[in-house]
Amino acid sequence: YLGLRRLMSNFAYIDESGTLVEHQVMALSLILLDGRRSADRISERVLRSLYPHLARNAKALDRKVLHFTDMPDPVQNQVARQLAKEKISGVINSHWHSADTETHQILFTIYTKMLQLLVYRALEMTTGKLTVIIAEQGSPETYKAQLFSELQRTVEVFQKRKSVFRPVQFELRSAQSLRGLQIADFYAGAVRKMLIESATGVDNNLCSPYQYVQHQINLEDYIDLK
Repeated sequence: YLGLRRLMSNFAYIDESGTLVEHQVMALSLILLDGRRSADRISERVLRSLYPHLARNAKALDRKVLHFTDMPDPVQNQVARQLAKEKISGVINSHWHSADTETHQILFTIYTKMLQLLVYRALEMTTGKLTVIIAEQGSPETYKAQLFSELQRTVEVFQKRKSVFRPVQFELRSAQSLRGLQIADFYAGAVRKMLIESATGVDNNLCSPYQYVQHQINLEDYIDLK
């Protein structure tokens, strides 16, 4: 089994929720899945549970998009209960916005460092080849080269510390186009909702989708390691 596990391709999907200062807190989510098709299969099961009348209509299901903030609370909970049954591992870090000091450049620097921490964790949690697919923001051509350079530095730090070579491929893709990114969006949204409710004193044990999926994820505070 271990030999097979090493041969399997690991796919990490990263998406965020709450990138603007007025969103209070930003959550960045990485989920790990085995193989390129896993995300599609998981999403299909989720969508069939949401739309049982479309269970045999693959084209109709394919047109449905999973986006956390567009879902009413009961649907968020239903999706969370279904995802809780799946083989998903995740790491999510968060950053509370500070409106008086955060420019776009500062925010992007924080976002990049949060990404680096998630990629490092993904390397720790896997062996063999790792494909990291990140949800695009705005115009990718304006930041892709710099971002990938920073992430490659993270891979090099890991390899040096662990004395092991890891083949890692980075991709930027539209969240609308990939089910894996939609799943990562759901986990980011669930954690962000939980953090805001906790901070405002809402009893989220009764209503939060986070309660169903918390066993699958590690929560980490963003720390600027400089």
